[in-house]
Amino acid sequence: MTNNQTGRPFVPGITEALIQAAERIMVTDGFSGLSIDGLVTEVGTTRPTFYRRYPSIAHLAFEVIAARFGTGMPVDTGSLYGDLLKLQREDIAMFASPLVRNNLPGLLESVRTDPRVRDRYRDDFVGPRRANVARVIAAAVERGELADRNVDVDMVCDLLVGPILARTLLPVAVSADDRLARQTAQFVVGYLQSTVVE
Repeated sequence: MTNNQTGRPFVPGITEALIQAAERIMVTDGFSGLSIDGLVTEVGTTRPTFYRRYPSIAHLAFEVIAARFGTGMPVDTGSLYGDLLKLQREDIAMFASPLVRNNLPGLLESVRTDPRVRDRYRDDFVGPRRANVARVIAAAVERGELADRNVDVDMVCDLLVGPILARTLLPVAVSADDRLARQTAQFVVGYLQSTVVE
């Protein structure tokens, strides 16, 4: 939770009520259905109370998503392919959920236009997930599945999440499903085992 101001103490339960109300609206109406006035009216509080907790609607929306999906749990299946497949399945389930699918376009616009939201998205959402991929690659190196070399982790993450985002955001005929999880995990294993990164 972001505490942007000081002053009057928090009223117990208000933050949780805002999160619950926001999640309900995000699932049913999407990001465009969120408004500060609507939320504070539903919860029975005030705009200053909202702003003592969140700088913007987008910050609250990210908190809702973080509360539901966390930052991504570390995995250890014993193989590079197994680890990547588990991460892909978790991300596909997250992006396919109404909570993320109905709100991602609006949230990405906030990321584009608001540096504070961009920092929050990078540090609390993208960063931990990319760190998980880095740990998976390091574990594969330790097991001898990969040569000990300088892997471009950002490129690997882009190869993993790019197809999921494309099928979530674009009007394509195919969906992000378990077949996509298996295909992208296998593709990245092949990429890592065959590509020497300069």
